Amino acid sequence: MIKEGRGFIIQTAQDTPWAGWFSIHKLDWINLANTSLPLFLKQLGELQEVLPGGISLLWDNPENLLSRENSHLLSIVNNILSLYPRLHLHVKEHQQFCPLSSPLNIWYHSPEEPKGEPSAEWRKGIIGWVPQSKVGWSLPGIGHVSPEHEDSIGNMLWGEIVIPAPAINFLEAESLIIAIEDAQAHIERCMSLRINAGAWPQFIPFQRRQTSWHLSITGGWEYQLSGQTWDDLATNISTLQAHLSETLKCNIQLGVNHDTVIAGILAEQALKYGFPWHNNLCLPPSHPSFSPGISADPRKKSPLESRASLPKAISKIISDPPVALLRVPAIPSPEDCHYFLNSLEAIPAIKWLPPDIPLSGRFHPNIPWDPENEFPPVGFSKTIQSRLFEWDE
Repeated sequence: MIKEGRGFIIQTAQDTPWAGWFSIHKLDWINLANTSLPLFLKQLGELQEVLPGGISLLWDNPENLLSRENSHLLSIVNNILSLYPRLHLHVKEHQQFCPLSSPLNIWYHSPEEPKGEPSAEWRKGIIGWVPQSKVGWSLPGIGHVSPEHEDSIGNMLWGEIVIPAPAINFLEAESLIIAIEDAQAHIERCMSLRINAGAWPQFIPFQRRQTSWHLSITGGWEYQLSGQTWDDLATNISTLQAHLSETLKCNIQLGVNHDTVIAGILAEQALKYGFPWHNNLCLPPSHPSFSPGISADPRKKSPLESRASLPKAISKIISDPPVALLRVPAIPSPEDCHYFLNSLEAIPAIKWLPPDIPLSGRFHPNIPWDPENEFPPVGFSKTIQSRLFEWDE
């Protein structure tokens, strides 16, 4: 359900929370999958039905999932992630990897770029990588799970508030708060009916006081082209986050939205009503749309650095990293990736999209992806030094 306002969009479910994260270990799902697989699949299906915005599963179990010794368990996880597209599995760096046959919604968390087998899976586009720079879990699209919350079964989001970055200086905070309160009150009334009717999954307790909102920005590329500073944006969005948290009496996770359809709706809204920030959009005949996320549009050919740019001022305040979907004409080498990452001011979560990997995300009818062969490769000239002599052996 989408509710539009003056310079913002609130995205929620009708009668349930929007999204959430859950602990594999605390729910004892590994034991359930081994002893009663149909019941385990039933619980996952119920969970996905009541959380349409997506589910992040934390692999906090001491048992290594992706090791060759657990081929049976890995086969179950492969099937689950293939059948439930809104499920995302998050693993930490200590996990051992064995080759995966197809791209899955698996995010590998580590402070540095993947090495060894995880690096091969990452560069092929089979898994994604989250630069985990702080303790806990940084879940793209969900928020940050602090160490004190890791002992809980999970947590949920009421919904997501999306604001185009160029509109942040013109936003009326009070009208936004009223719209959020109305949306939350509607969900709570419907949730009470659902719970009283026994239509809420019994294995997941709903805790109202721990449920958060996700405040997201989009259109960062247009904001940058307008000549405004990232420090000002970081200050304004942090002030809004604190104001919302104090007024709504709940935690506000701060992130970046990459939905191309939402970015298009916000742009069409700005043009339709003549909002001041419509001047940041491209002129006709270009279709009105903000670039989804904080960097350049991933659907359009441009340098890798522009499609993966993350200003340091923004990286310091967000709860979860933005996702850079990097379309490339060939699988990059480890040396190429290392040099590329060193050229970035701050590193987002990265998912490579070589030619054999299907494109992800929602598609905008008027803004298609450019052909894969038009995207620039990851340059290798600066990472591999040419030999002084060529030996014929």
